[in-house]
Amino acid sequence: MRIAIIYLGRRGSGGPLSFELATHLAAQADVLAVLSTQAESLDAWRASGLPLLLTETYRTTLGAALAWANHIALHRLARRIRAWQPDVLIYPLFYTLNPFLQMHLRGIPSVVAVHDVEPHPGLRDRVYHWLEDLSIRQATRCLIFSQAFLPDIARRCANPQRVDVIPHGELSYYRRFDLSASAAPPETPKLLFFGRITAYKGLDVLFEAFRQVSARRPVRLLIVGDGDFRPYRTLADGLPNVEIVNRWVSEAEIDGFFRQASLVTLPYTSASQSGVAAIAAGYGLPVIATRTGGLPEQISDGETGLLVAPGSAAELAAAIERLLDDPALARNLGDNLLREYRDRRNWDRIAQEVYAACERAISDTVTR
Repeated sequence: MRIAIIYLGRRGSGGPLSFELATHLAAQADVLAVLSTQAESLDAWRASGLPLLLTETYRTTLGAALAWANHIALHRLARRIRAWQPDVLIYPLFYTLNPFLQMHLRGIPSVVAVHDVEPHPGLRDRVYHWLEDLSIRQATRCLIFSQAFLPDIARRCANPQRVDVIPHGELSYYRRFDLSASAAPPETPKLLFFGRITAYKGLDVLFEAFRQVSARRPVRLLIVGDGDFRPYRTLADGLPNVEIVNRWVSEAEIDGFFRQASLVTLPYTSASQSGVAAIAAGYGLPVIATRTGGLPEQISDGETGLLVAPGSAAELAAAIERLLDDPALARNLGDNLLREYRDRRNWDRIAQEVYAACERAISDTVTR
């Protein structure tokens, strides 16, 4: 089978996810990676030995609109992809050029991954949502990462009969940088919140929980992520031992932040699944998450982490203190999470499931 993986994003976890999928699929198929020349993970792709097809992508909103309208450039890119003669196309992460490129590649079976089946509050505008729906409708098959969202993907124009549910893979990709391998663990326990800062991430709940915990014991809090931090500034002011890194961080920096952490917090009020939990798994870190969306499918309460009610600072504080009071439990939860990802969510297994989805996509196209 010849598989073209089309990832046109510039930065973020989409690059590592696509890289892991492509390199593991290459064990059982011929794989072409179609990438942006601006992809942050480009060095890793070049070192992989996979054949690459590079293309320019946009950086601004205006650039996006011009790119959508530039059907000559899209046709040229599609012609280059067709020349490789792929049997199937995989779009591992939504990018706003995807639906337009799909139009130009009509006739080739496509598998589209839908990461946020139910858009997060306040993150996606109508145009983005409409474009993703357009991509979903054109897909031969869709991949989602949580059973909980099967009803939602059906409402977004995808026939449940052509939807495959696969697990979110471990993101040990960032350990390749290993810039802090010799760093000693922090003397004072450190909680880590990592990822884009936006309303549904529950930072207000985390700050209140941290206020309660820090009033009773020494503990540190590290907030790392891009986004508007202004709504939380007054909550953070006056709290002891809070470090805030409010910017986009490079792939090479991520390893250092996770090596500093004693445990990872996901106080989300809405979630499809969490790439942060997948990164934490690679470091064997205990995770405290909320019972929302697909998170309970990633974190088994009391076995691979702890789950609390979304929006409850008291429950979150109690869970944090439980792990700080019982280092053996914290260590076991982190070890179990790592084992869960290595045994059941490893990339060899995921690649096999995606390969099977590609076979079904080809079969679906033949029988239509």
